[in-house]
Amino acid sequence: MSRTTVDRIVLAGFVVLAVLLYISTASYPGIAQKTSAKYVRFLSVCLGGLGAVQLGLSLWKDRRGVPLALTEHVGRFIGLIAGLIAFAVAFNTLGFFIPAAVFIPVISVMLGQRSPIVIAGTTLGLLVAVYLIFVVVLGIRLPGPHF
Repeated sequence: MSRTTVDRIVLAGFVVLAVLLYISTASYPGIAQKTSAKYVRFLSVCLGGLGAVQLGLSLWKDRRGVPLALTEHVGRFIGLIAGLIAFAVAFNTLGFFIPAAVFIPVISVMLGQRSPIVIAGTTLGLLVAVYLIFVVVLGIRLPGPHF
């Protein structure tokens, strides 16, 4: 199986998941329709929309024959898993923003990014976007530090 085929299967799965997630919000009870359902619908539209765009671009470009190499970067994969676990553990005590401000640059370096300007800009941009979308627009209180 080629990498392109796997990518397309995963992207199609994301689109199906997004549709199912959106449909599931109809069964949310009472007050959840005005709060949680809006949030889940927002996420499902974003996931489905981005997945559909990426799938469309992949089909339009039609790159063939790139083999899937699962064992090429095992160390990097294990490092990413360890980073996710460390983020989850730190999330309990430090909330979202502090661990994310550390996690994003570390993962960027692990994935091969070397430009400090790009890493800082990406980290700052993601944190500001999360703050604006979740805290300001959706009114969701993200976990903060527990000292």
